[in-house]
Amino acid sequence: MATTLRVLGSTSGLVPGASFCTALVVQSGGDAFLLDAGAPVATLLPQAGVDLRTLRAVLLTHWHADHSAGLPLLLQRLWLHNSIEAMRDGVTPVIAPLYGPPTTARRLDLLRSFYYLTFEGNMRADNFPLPAHDVLPGARLVVASGIEATPYLTNHWSTAAAEALRIHNFGVPPVGYGFVVDVRGTRIAYSGDAGSVDDCTPHLHGVSLLVHELGHFTGDEVGRVAALAGVPRLLLTHLSLRYHGVAGAALATDEVRASGYTGEVIVAHDGLVIPL
Repeated sequence: MATTLRVLGSTSGLVPGASFCTALVVQSGGDAFLLDAGAPVATLLPQAGVDLRTLRAVLLTHWHADHSAGLPLLLQRLWLHNSIEAMRDGVTPVIAPLYGPPTTARRLDLLRSFYYLTFEGNMRADNFPLPAHDVLPGARLVVASGIEATPYLTNHWSTAAAEALRIHNFGVPPVGYGFVVDVRGTRIAYSGDAGSVDDCTPHLHGVSLLVHELGHFTGDEVGRVAALAGVPRLLLTHLSLRYHGVAGAALATDEVRASGYTGEVIVAHDGLVIPL
């Protein structure tokens, strides 16, 4: 059963114009799931040959736009599928839970209301395509048979910064997550946006691919963590402007090598497909 990771968007919030913001899709057999949705995933998934009907979950690290901006159109596309196409063709509606940090359910409900996606006609709560769940660090999430994910806490916001945002986050400080995902024998760690390059360190046991952001760190910092953990493969994504293009990718690779990391180094670009 082939398992792949495809980069749909590889850039951080400072978009250079040639790349989309952060989004990844993992496919295994007839199942797919998203890691973040900063890119226009409703368009990019079909373009990449990913049938939206195979989408099983969306794993959201946090609600910054460069990780979540693709959600409204994905919601509308699946909404239309479930309320029109699935009913017309007699096929199973797509139900792909959205798992994210606390306030995820309230934020998605605001999006649904903002874009006039009301519960009426053929659209009901029981065939809503992206049921949102607030999950806590360490929760065991069953994405599909043989695919499980566990969120872990990152320090994307300092304590002071999170407290200052409490008023904008339904009265609670925002948090960011990374994820460890077991995909039918392959373990992936995804950093999300980190506050410290060591946020992921306690979660790298048995990981065969570390997907780490380069939006807030340098290649040598990330390479040090990967080397100490003995991770055999390292994918660098969520790239700052420093690491874009051919020259930027070469710089990132050189910096990782300078840290002493000897495993495989992959610098993301939109459309990249990695066998797992």
